[in-house]
Amino acid sequence: MNKILAEKLSSLPSSSGVYLMKNRAEKIIYVGKAKILKNRVRSYFAKNIADPKTAELAKNIHDFEYFSTNNELEALLLENNLIKKYRPKYNIQLRDDKQYPFIKITINEPFPKIFITRDLQKGDAKYFGPFTDGRALRRTLHLLEWLFPLRNCNRKIGELKYERACMNLQMGKCFAPCINNISQTEYHRTVKQIIHFLNGKNRKIIDDLKEQMNQFSQQMNFEKAAQIRDKISDIQKLENSQNIFFTDFQNRDVIGIFTDGENAAVAVLKILSGKMINKEIYALSNSTYQTIPQLLNAFLKQYYVEKLENLPHQIIVQQNPNELEMLQILLKNKIKNPQRGEKKALVAIAKKNALNYVEDLNLKYLRKSARTIFPVTELKEKLGLKKIPHKMVCLDISTIQGSDTVASVVYFENGKPKKKNYRHFIIKTVIGQDDFASMAETLHRYLLKIDNEIKPDLIVIDGGKGQLSAAQEALNDDEIELISLAKKMEEIFIPNRKESVTLPLSSSALRLLIKIRDEAHRFAITFHRKRRSKRTLTSKLDEIFGIGEKMKFLLLKKFGSVENIKNVEQICEIKGIGPKIAEKIIRELEKNK
Repeated sequence: MNKILAEKLSSLPSSSGVYLMKNRAEKIIYVGKAKILKNRVRSYFAKNIADPKTAELAKNIHDFEYFSTNNELEALLLENNLIKKYRPKYNIQLRDDKQYPFIKITINEPFPKIFITRDLQKGDAKYFGPFTDGRALRRTLHLLEWLFPLRNCNRKIGELKYERACMNLQMGKCFAPCINNISQTEYHRTVKQIIHFLNGKNRKIIDDLKEQMNQFSQQMNFEKAAQIRDKISDIQKLENSQNIFFTDFQNRDVIGIFTDGENAAVAVLKILSGKMINKEIYALSNSTYQTIPQLLNAFLKQYYVEKLENLPHQIIVQQNPNELEMLQILLKNKIKNPQRGEKKALVAIAKKNALNYVEDLNLKYLRKSARTIFPVTELKEKLGLKKIPHKMVCLDISTIQGSDTVASVVYFENGKPKKKNYRHFIIKTVIGQDDFASMAETLHRYLLKIDNEIKPDLIVIDGGKGQLSAAQEALNDDEIELISLAKKMEEIFIPNRKESVTLPLSSSALRLLIKIRDEAHRFAITFHRKRRSKRTLTSKLDEIFGIGEKMKFLLLKKFGSVENIKNVEQICEIKGIGPKIAEKIIRELEKNK
């Protein structure tokens, strides 16, 4: 431990607070809260740490910051905000709600509209959700269109005059406020009913509708009264089709968690007015080595911290979270851990849904792995290779009339591109256009640069027998196998074989070879274009009087090509270049186009 860090540890306060652990790059890798900062932070620098995740974190701590708070509850709220802000590597994190759709009802216009959105903007609307089940969301919205017709269009009501309504009026899916077909008061009554419906308060809706029906009957408007009677009937039918789990008609959240050690998920069954209305499922990241109480603790803090004003009657969990006492204060003693009965059975249903989600994640991974591993395995079988080519590279040469000859090397591991291992080369020893010699130079230089960790099992050459022979002469490693792929007939050439190998177009092995060949070609062409663009810009800058070498270097570094220089403001962003010089550069470049 360095001296500065030791001094910071010795000066830690005994108050509650939040600490932020940083790595060598000064990046925040963990955010935690503490009842006593001095004790908690020092524990990360102890010699023997039993918890494997904490031990892994401790290895990477290079520095830390902390914030003192008045109490532990303040620390909990600050911790949650900082986790959401920095998304540290070692914190358990709830998948962002914004990935899921919500039902949105606008409140900042005379005639609110209803639609699906993933973009939450506080203050401009009421949101209901999230709906992790897309089909359930579409069913809900379809039902709302007929029971409570609200507009979902973008017409600017009040600003423009509309002569005709759209088809939704004839279909009974909108009241058409755009043609003054409904008063604002009556429209807002329907908005209120929708909000009650989405909150599970069907009894309030029915009471309101019965009052409306009686009013229309007294006014001798029997047609309107009959329409409302039918709507009441539809809502009652819907109620009868929903299972009632609690006769006290209270709102509850039932939470189940499942983890297999690698992946973890949380299922939340939303029970509104005693009936199960919706199911939400969330993945938890950084969940390795974490217990159910630890996962539940992290979830409850992140999920409910922004819902404190609208908590359900009960939050039913399968186990007590780690910091139960503190969370009960935060969540107003709503957490319940049932040991038997119907609530325990509902927790089991929630846990089963979480388990199904984790199993689906694992199956997706297996299917994805199969899509990439199978073609690699097939390559070995079809081409008679010595071993499965888990690590493959492909070489491609790019040149135009012998100028600026460059080469690319792309790297695939288990059938997937690994771009950090891509390389490009400027050909140095070859004069003019000679693809064979350029290929040999590229292969020789590439093999000198790489270490055993990324050493390829198979090298794919873009070309025919000639390119393959040139590469074979440059290759002096018996562990690396070599083939070439000729574009015309997609023939595969293998050293010391007279006849080429032709695979059917349906072959996954051939599709993989075409993919890696095309990727090498794309990478080489892109690099070649950048070089030509830079040379063009350099020559044009040379023609402008008053542009020195330093200024030329800065322009090249920022823009790279003439096409990227758009306006004076962009050029003025470079330190040392004022508006006059920038205008001159733009003027001269335009003149020379």
